[in-house]
Parts: sequence; structure tokens; C-alpha cells
Amino acid sequence: MFKVYVVCFFLSFFFSIFFVPFSNFLAKKLNIYDRPSKRKIKFRKLTRWGGFGIFLSFFLALVAIVKFFPEVNEILKYKYVLTWGDYQETIVLGKQLLGIFFASLITIIVGTVDDRSGVPALVKFLLQIIIAYCVMDYGVRILGITLPFSNKYIVFPRILTQILTVLWICGFMNMVNLADGVDGLAAGIVFIAGLTFFITSILQKQTGAPHIVGQLAISAILSLLLCGSVAGFLIYNFYPAKLFMGDTGALWLGLIIGCITTVGILKSGAIMSFVLPILVAGIPFVDVVAAITRRIKKGEPIGTPDKRHLHHLLLNSGWTEREVVLFFYVITLFLSIISITIVALRR
Repeated sequence: MFKVYVVCFFLSFFFSIFFVPFSNFLAKKLNIYDRPSKRKIKFRKLTRWGGFGIFLSFFLALVAIVKFFPEVNEILKYKYVLTWGDYQETIVLGKQLLGIFFASLITIIVGTVDDRSGVPALVKFLLQIIIAYCVMDYGVRILGITLPFSNKYIVFPRILTQILTVLWICGFMNMVNLADGVDGLAAGIVFIAGLTFFITSILQKQTGAPHIVGQLAISAILSLLLCGSVAGFLIYNFYPAKLFMGDTGALWLGLIIGCITTVGILKSGAIMSFVLPILVAGIPFVDVVAAITRRIKKGEPIGTPDKRHLHHLLLNSGWTEREVVLFFYVITLFLSIISITIVALRR
């Protein structure tokens, strides 16, 4: 699989170098430009559809990998039966990718409309729930947990799997969206997170359960495709940015992170598996929790924009945008190293 992994990264990277400028060209034709907002540090008339180029790079590279590597096809054919009491469901690994693709299409449409003319926060959240249910319908879901100090795996009741999966995926979609406030910040955090998820997926593949090995292989492939496509985008988005990813990119990247962790890392069922992705996304997670708490205390709607996010506070204290971004990169990298170490020690 080493060759597959190498091709995943570099193919998506080179696709991104081409398709991100292409998405910039289309955005100009479709008049998808950034708009002034209460959340903006400053306003620059740049296009905000770079996320569409990341999306194209990711899935075109995925199609190529599936087509030209028979070993990937074999993994996607694997299926297993999940039982909830008297109810049984067959989970096909390849079907999960279809669910992620269809959910991605919906996300890109929602993000494009939001980038073009704006979508109310409540409507956007309801659409995120629909997107989460879309991937769940194709088998991408949080299934259960392994009891501490025991090898006994407990499958969650079906309603609980739905609630947890919706909260998980919608949570990541909003975390990445809120992190996208400084040039290169959200994309850089996603790149580090993707690389971390790849390494932890490879480390966890030592388990003997066939379906978990297959799920982690898919997780590793998707993680490197994400890294490659985001790395290509960063060439154009790092300070000073030539274009923005927009809600199209931020929402989609959050969706992919949520799906990668659900498909792979969470399948081990260990309690620590639920903690690791949140630890890696520590900065956006803390920012979201702080924003929700702040708005509840003020009696404001949760979706109310403001300039009290972590990057705003640092910028207001005299930091430059480049310093803020690099500082957050270092923290995310440090948290990622902790996560990888924890997984390595648990083997």
C-alpha cells in the first residue's frame, strides 16, 4: 500500500495546483467574491470559491486511485453485518465513499449559495444535519465503544448512533468554518490534522479485525488525499492570500474530517479514539466552545458573528497575521504529536 499512499498525496497535490486557480477563474465569472462581515478583520475583494478546487482535486484523485490500484478495489468490496437487536444492516466499505461523495455535492451546493448570496445560520445548520444523515445512510456512522479495561464492544442503540454522528460531523463542519478567519489558518490546521489521522490510521491497522483494517485503510487513503489537495490550495491561500476557500471549502473540509475520523479512527471503539480527533482540532474546538458560551451568556443566537475569536484576540493584541497562523500551526502540530504518541503507546 506504500505506493498507493504516495500516489494519493502527490496526485491530489498536483491536481490542486491546477484546479484551485481554475476555481478562482470560475468564481470571477460567477461573481463569487468575499463580502464585508462583522467577523472579518479586513475586507479584500478576493474570490471565495477555492474550496471547489480542493473538492475537485480530492475526488478526481480518489477516482484515479480506485481505477488504477486493484488492492484498493478489494478493500472497497469488503462488507460486514451490523446488528441492532432484531435489526441487521450490511455495511459495504465502497458504499461509504459514495455516501461521502453525495454528501460532498450537497455541501458544495450549500457552500456556493452561501458564498454567493448568504444562507441564514439556522437554515445552514439544518442543511448540515441533512448532510450528516446522507453519509449515515451509506454506513458512515459512529457505531459503538469498547468498555474501559475490557475488550467487550458495545454497539450503540440506533438512535444514539444517529445523534452522535450528526453532532460529530456538524461539529467539525462548524469548527473548520470558524477557524477560517486568517489567511492559511483553517487550511493549515486541516493539513496537519489530515497527516495526523493518516499516521494514527496506519498505527491502528495492527488490529486483527478485518473490517477495522479495511476501514482504517480507507481512512488513511482519504487522509492523504485531503493533505495533498489542501497543500496545493495553501500555495494560493497562505498570507497574503490570493483567494479564499469560502464556506464552500470550510464546510466541505469539516465534513471530510468528520467522515475520515468516523470511517477510521472511531472504528476501534476505544474511548481515547473519540478524544484524539478533538485533541488534534484543539484550537477550533476551544474556539467553538468559547463562542457558544459567550453568545449564550449574552443571550445572542449561537450563529451571531463577532470578532472575539482566538485569532481576533491575538491580532488585536498586536500580533501579525503570519505570526498568528504560525503560532496556531505549532500548537496544532504539538497536539498532533501528543495524539500520535498516545496511539503508538496503546499498540
